[in-house]
Amino acid sequence: MTGSLLVSVDLDGEPVEVGSAYLSRRRGTSSTSFQYAPSYLADKRAYPIDPALGLFAGPQQTDGLPGAFADCSPDRWGRGLITKRLQALALREARTAPSLGDADFLVGVSDLTRQGALRFRSTAEGPFLDPDLQVPKLVELPRLLQAVDQVVGDGDDLTAIKALLDAGSGSLGGARPKASVREGDRLLIAKFPHRGDDWDVMAWEKTALDLAERAGIEVPGTELLQIGGRHVLVLDRFDRDGVQRRGYISAMTLVEGRDGDVRDYVEVAETLTEHGARVKADLHELWRRIAFSVAIHNTDDHLRNHGFLREAGGWGLSPVFDINPNPIVSEARVTGIGGARSRADELTGLMTYAQTFDLNARDAQRILREVGDATADWRRVAAAHGIGEAERHRFEPAFDGLREQIATVANGVAGAGGARTLPNDRPRVQRGSRRGGQFAARPEREHPSS
Repeated sequence: MTGSLLVSVDLDGEPVEVGSAYLSRRRGTSSTSFQYAPSYLADKRAYPIDPALGLFAGPQQTDGLPGAFADCSPDRWGRGLITKRLQALALREARTAPSLGDADFLVGVSDLTRQGALRFRSTAEGPFLDPDLQVPKLVELPRLLQAVDQVVGDGDDLTAIKALLDAGSGSLGGARPKASVREGDRLLIAKFPHRGDDWDVMAWEKTALDLAERAGIEVPGTELLQIGGRHVLVLDRFDRDGVQRRGYISAMTLVEGRDGDVRDYVEVAETLTEHGARVKADLHELWRRIAFSVAIHNTDDHLRNHGFLREAGGWGLSPVFDINPNPIVSEARVTGIGGARSRADELTGLMTYAQTFDLNARDAQRILREVGDATADWRRVAAAHGIGEAERHRFEPAFDGLREQIATVANGVAGAGGARTLPNDRPRVQRGSRRGGQFAARPEREHPSS
């Protein structure tokens, strides 16, 4: 797609025109020219929809899509569904399937279930794109799980693909199979198991969320359902307040990054001080979440797995999501902690840079102690969610591998169990080359938990 879109954002429950975006694609490379509408700039409620799009008149250029646009576009799972649908239709009609760009995926998902508060249309009088969707009820989960299995097993099953796209599956980010469902007026996300999973990913994610809540971390409402002997995780949409939409961006957008960038939590903390609505509280909360990820070896912590909701005066941390223990302890985390990515260094990095998160040593130790106490009972919580003994044994390295070191550091004992000492200076955050205020991407890392 090459052309113009009108951009709106929901404010106080009503769509307000934000501006216009011209999206172009040449030789496989896309770019965007965005401009705020004068009426929006004059609105006292106006805010920059993306930290990289300053609140001023005139066109602003971006390579690819602006981060805020990418945040409400489909990710790997949704893009795969949309592509498979077009390929199947083309095969049926004996023609060549069209080549899709970022803009095609942006407008090819449901407006009703689109993440965040941004909305798009072709003309001022036209509908928001895409208008066609009937969100299925929660009781239809067995049918949707069957459709997921059919798509995974047979990528050309057009009926199954259509069933998932009709359920808003393309609107939701991440690599895992998922769909939108409703219970009354509540809009929910259902995350499904994948036939290729090596373990019960959904039950472990529910376990991690329950432990996170015990650790004082804000989590969305969740429910683990069993369908045909397999687990489906249902979560509340935290970007909705009833039927009202809430502005949302990922941490990747906050730091003006690109998928595939090598980033660091120190960078997120420093950027949060510029754009945050409740800076000190969120810095403490973010550090607590990083500590929790260290405690359970959650390594798929790329910056699209951290989000921010629009509040008065800035962006505030969303409830935590997509946290999964990883039993393969040799795997490094995606996002560094003061330069540390390996299990041997991450606890040291966490404590070394606590001050960047506005924490003194005593408060950092207290939070670490609370996280350690909350995760100590992980076996019982996992068992309560139907995870068997053999699988619990497999995950012991994830939960128990740093338990003694965490207790040592939390109690202020010198020598963190042999943890290495990191240089006490600003971490070197590796970046791609800047292009139009953004960064060049490297290949995206696959992981079963997103």
